Amino acid sequence: MPAPGKYLYGFADRGFNLLGGLLGLANAPVHLIRFEEIAAIVSDHPVEKLSLLRRNIEPHHRIIRELSKQTTVIPATFGHITESEAEIVELLRENHGAIREELARLAGKAEMGLKLLWDVDNIFDYFVGQDRELRMRRDRVFGKSRVAMGEKLELGAFFERRIKQERERLSAQIVEALRPVACEVRENPATDEKMVLNAAFLIERAREKEFEEALLRAAALFDSNFALDYSGPWPPYNFVRLSLKVPALEAVA
Repeated sequence: MPAPGKYLYGFADRGFNLLGGLLGLANAPVHLIRFEEIAAIVSDHPVEKLSLLRRNIEPHHRIIRELSKQTTVIPATFGHITESEAEIVELLRENHGAIREELARLAGKAEMGLKLLWDVDNIFDYFVGQDRELRMRRDRVFGKSRVAMGEKLELGAFFERRIKQERERLSAQIVEALRPVACEVRENPATDEKMVLNAAFLIERAREKEFEEALLRAAALFDSNFALDYSGPWPPYNFVRLSLKVPALEAVA
């Protein structure tokens, strides 16, 4: 059987009183391991490789979300298991100053997610209707009885440049509209051809209503060809700057 170990969810201030009843991976009770002013959030778990399955990922994020409603939490990356409580204490000792500073930086803050998408049936046809030069190039290529592959590729490359330029222009509009109510902004890669912006905003929890009001004003910049997908508040996953130094704390390979 695998040896018993400790699964790490993240870090919090040691003064935080963990409410009972929280069950993490493998339905193990969640508890704190404290060192000076800081604490690690853990549960017992065998030292073994963890698969990226829902039964593992869901409790990891659920525990972080639940505790982030009660206190400032620095989320750990999924999959960190140590062989003993002593390794967790050593981790806290070696990274004490960095963890304390990160907790102070993220105190009272939350992450808000925002996606802006083109809400159209066919993104190429939409751009053809909006962009005169793209429309002219499309007509020249497909107005022929025979179309060479090179011409199709050239048209496709021109379309990709146009969509990239429009993403950058529209993203700048909405980010600038929300920047005054955000502490930090992170723009992540688009995950779909119709996605304009995939961003995370770090805000003060006390300014959540103000952020929502600014978002409503920003939404007025876009017509019915666009859709806004807004979520949060979340733990500050995209804004953690902590790099742990203890080599013993690594995801099981």
